[in-house]
Amino acid sequence: MDKKILISCGVSSREWILPYYLRHIYNINYNKKLIDIYWIVNNSNDKSLDLLHQFKKQYENEYNSICIEIYNNSEIPAEERSTEIREKYIYAWLSLIRNKILKKTIKLKCDYLLSCDSDILVTSDILNRLLSHNVPIVAALIYNGYETNDFNDAYKNPNILRELDYRRYKYIVNHRIKHPEKQEIGKLIKCEYTGACILIAQEVCKKAQYAYSNQGEDEPFCFSARCAGFSLFADISLFQHHCMSKNVLEYFIKNKFVEEINEENKVI
Repeated sequence: MDKKILISCGVSSREWILPYYLRHIYNINYNKKLIDIYWIVNNSNDKSLDLLHQFKKQYENEYNSICIEIYNNSEIPAEERSTEIREKYIYAWLSLIRNKILKKTIKLKCDYLLSCDSDILVTSDILNRLLSHNVPIVAALIYNGYETNDFNDAYKNPNILRELDYRRYKYIVNHRIKHPEKQEIGKLIKCEYTGACILIAQEVCKKAQYAYSNQGEDEPFCFSARCAGFSLFADISLFQHHCMSKNVLEYFIKNKFVEEINEENKVI
């Protein structure tokens, strides 16, 4: 495939996960000269910016481009996982960051945006498999339930939802979602609301926008995309590990879902 791709996300105080995130981004099996990377570092109070600059210095020549932008807001509290804080501050701020990413996709004339949060460890085949569907919007499957449920029940909060009635949603939860490894490769389903790890065509970037919602900034984006005539899909055979916290990352490492990084296999 010869599609030009922008890989992008906001990064805030992710030093604990960045070596893993960067290793998985680097290992994506796709022509790096067709990949632009755009990281927006916002309100970070650790070494995240240093780690990203180190990656850029070491690997920039392999990619089409790597851009790191600092975009801070002193009014945003440090805690992001509190529901109250997220609804009052974070969702509106994240919508601004994500809209900057949409504009960057258009400015760089990229065919697709791979919008993938910095706490998600992607598989090396993610781009080829998502591109193979040839649809404007398609997500990979992740679980968001590691901190609200027992780990075995994390699948009950996936990143794919169906609309019950006007802008009211329910998680898509069934045996197929619980066992993505048993699904036929490339198994697509329709959904009305998704995010976190999603491939978006440039034409969608031009017509859809993120905005504040107490359901998260992804909901207005998905709603505006659907209003513009785009259908949303998810590849439920393409599972990615969502390391929502240090504890989740340690759990994945302990259970050998994620390989520990040592000097021989790290990229920074």
